[in-house]
Amino acid sequence: MEIRLIALDIDGTLLNHAGILSERNRLAVQHAREAGVAVVLATGRGRIATRPIWKELDLHGPSIQYGGAMIADIDSERALVLHEMSPDVIQAVLNYSVEMDVNAQIYIDETVISEKPSDVARGYVNRHKLTFIVDPDIRKKEFHNVPKVLAFAPLERQDELFAAYRERFAGIAQVSRSSPGFIEINNIGITKASALEELSAMLHIPREQIAAIGDNYLDQEMIEWAGLGVCVSDGVKEVKAVADLIIPACDEDGVAVFIEQFILSK
Repeated sequence: MEIRLIALDIDGTLLNHAGILSERNRLAVQHAREAGVAVVLATGRGRIATRPIWKELDLHGPSIQYGGAMIADIDSERALVLHEMSPDVIQAVLNYSVEMDVNAQIYIDETVISEKPSDVARGYVNRHKLTFIVDPDIRKKEFHNVPKVLAFAPLERQDELFAAYRERFAGIAQVSRSSPGFIEINNIGITKASALEELSAMLHIPREQIAAIGDNYLDQEMIEWAGLGVCVSDGVKEVKAVADLIIPACDEDGVAVFIEQFILSK
């Protein structure tokens, strides 16, 4: 199978668990690109939070953001595609989050807005250097151009709450999971797979020549959709179950191992 495009999740896949891009992974991506293979990041992060990885890898062209809700141009950081959430759905998610005693935040043009401050929200925005607005009236307002809502589930309740959000918003919104405690809500039908399908058409690269590598629920659809779906060995069991190939863990440079064995060796 000839691979012409690799879609890479960032956290828990390309980066190790310390959040660091290893030199081996960086060089492998560079060598794949030199061999003519396109490398696209596919992440739940926004553009600002992804920018340091773009720079470390010297990437250009398109990038998949917000779990598939946006395709951005790296050089201009302009949104080429944006699948915004319905204001009614945003309000329903925010109201449900209050009902479940969960902090939730929305994103508008790289600004994070939350109803009240919290340690977990402040830690998140500080880590990614994002603008953070506390708006006590957030549930009374109508918002547009919102790619996703992120809810922070306490770790001891994350399984229960993930199931609850999925049940509450079945057929209404796309509910997934990324980092521990992160419940990701997008417009219905919007996933990394839907964005990868859009990119496939834009770049004229057929599905059969696309590999997708990830580790978590947010990656599941793109791993199932791609011609070659790949999961790191420490990924969640449900995602490993649908992958065509299991590679070493992120702390063992699984991305580099894949590129070296399946791209560069050919």
